[in-house]
Amino acid sequence: MELPPPGSGPEADPLIQQALDRASRPDLPPRDERLLLAAGRAAWLTETAGYTHVRIQAATARRDTGLDANWREVRAVVRLVWAGADPAGTLLDGRPATLLYTQNGNGSWKRT
Repeated sequence: MELPPPGSGPEADPLIQQALDRASRPDLPPRDERLLLAAGRAAWLTETAGYTHVRIQAATARRDTGLDANWREVRAVVRLVWAGADPAGTLLDGRPATLLYTQNGNGSWKRT
């Protein structure tokens, strides 16, 4: 599937979400995935407070299986594709962001 060209606007977001979904299979319990997606979206909107017209185009939450992942703890990575105008007014879409989370002993997630 070909991705929409930059500047395609919100109508292209479902296509971006489909591409992100196809890049990796879900591997977290559905409840954890929902919690992580909500937490990742909220955290990223806070991170981009200096930007305008911010929107999350697509997001996934998956187990972090990277080489530095500690086998004794459950870690997850939330990958976002977002759009927004930076403080200089340059509007760009297709911006990537990655947020890492670690599951606490009580089952909740903490951004790391």
